[in-house]
Amino acid sequence: MKNKIYIVFIWIFSACNLIINQNSEQQDIIAKVGDSYLYDDDIIYNSSLGDSAVVYNRQVNTWIKKQLLLNSAFQNESVMNQIERKVEDYKESLILFEFEKYLYANSIDFKISEDDISKYYNENKDDFILPFNLIKAIYAKVPLDAPSLSVFRNNLKKYPESDTSQVISYCFQFAEKSFLEDTTWIKFDDIILNLPFPKNLDKSVFLKTRKFYEIREGDFMHFIRILDKKLIGDYSPLSFEEDIVNTILLNNRKQELFDNLRDSIFNNSVRGVDYEIY
Repeated sequence: MKNKIYIVFIWIFSACNLIINQNSEQQDIIAKVGDSYLYDDDIIYNSSLGDSAVVYNRQVNTWIKKQLLLNSAFQNESVMNQIERKVEDYKESLILFEFEKYLYANSIDFKISEDDISKYYNENKDDFILPFNLIKAIYAKVPLDAPSLSVFRNNLKKYPESDTSQVISYCFQFAEKSFLEDTTWIKFDDIILNLPFPKNLDKSVFLKTRKFYEIREGDFMHFIRILDKKLIGDYSPLSFEEDIVNTILLNNRKQELFDNLRDSIFNNSVRGVDYEIY
């Protein structure tokens, strides 16, 4: 008997809690359209938005208008068919995208060898014609009052026959700005971007006739020692295009792998699947 009374008490207590929770939720509801509810917590407000009552009413009205429009849209069969079709297309695309990622992650190593890069470059050399000038160079911007400036100038002019370590050390100590990667191809325009070069400079003629250039700008001297050049219309060096070729080959291999896997999956699947083409 005591057990029955205890069970009844628990049931009554639970029912009361349910009623209280329902009443609490109803008190939080500030608008309803069809089966959609706007709750007090949905209202966004901070003091920078202005009058709270105005902000409150604006958000409520905006929500109601949106829900009414959505209800109308849901009742439009043509619109809903289009949405369902787009959602299905997106879902399929997303599934295929994730499946591709899974296949790639669980397949062979996609590392591209130097031989692969060189072979592709040589077979497609006409795709790598330069639209800009490239140089290998040493550049330094040095204050006029830097010590032994004339010695540095002569060493740079003879570089790399001069003591290269002295040139590099001098730049580290005294140059305000420098580019010392003498084996790296760089766009000539990037080197002279902020230099006081003549606006009507014929860059091709300049590069053909100059290996060393210096120009003063205020309290600084700019020095450029040109070690090698590739002009507009020349073949771009392989070392400059290596990353691009690597990306091309990587994408080609991934696509080839996916095509092969897709064909394999299709051929294996159709053996056990009844399908028809209309």
